[in-house]
Amino acid sequence: MRRIILPLASLMLFCSAAIGAGGVYEYAKSQASAAEAFFKQHPPNDGQTLSIRVYADGKAVAYEYVLPFKRNATYEELTAWRIAARSYVIRRSCPTIKATPFFKDGFHFRYRYLNREGKVIDDFLVDKSACESL
Repeated sequence: MRRIILPLASLMLFCSAAIGAGGVYEYAKSQASAAEAFFKQHPPNDGQTLSIRVYADGKAVAYEYVLPFKRNATYEELTAWRIAARSYVIRRSCPTIKATPFFKDGFHFRYRYLNREGKVIDDFLVDKSACESL
């Protein structure tokens, strides 16, 4: 996961100059498009990510990961994973979204993690309130 988030920070800042008067929705679309293109050229090589899809979702850039969760994972194991993943992702993502020109307008990230069967294991936002909680 670490190898995925850090290159995106540079990508997000690079693309910010490409948006004019389109507002936060156009910004989210352009960021999602750039991130999707990035992952097509540089698929995650972390030994865990089976696939990733990036798309605009209103004012958000949504990252949807398919990971090889154990089929018989217990509730406690999944809860521990969720806590660790959210903590890591929020700490790494907040500096990136705060640096964007549309953070004050509600620009944010959405992270969805699915198992191989397509069941959502976790789905959360990295937005102003998540960043303020740090």
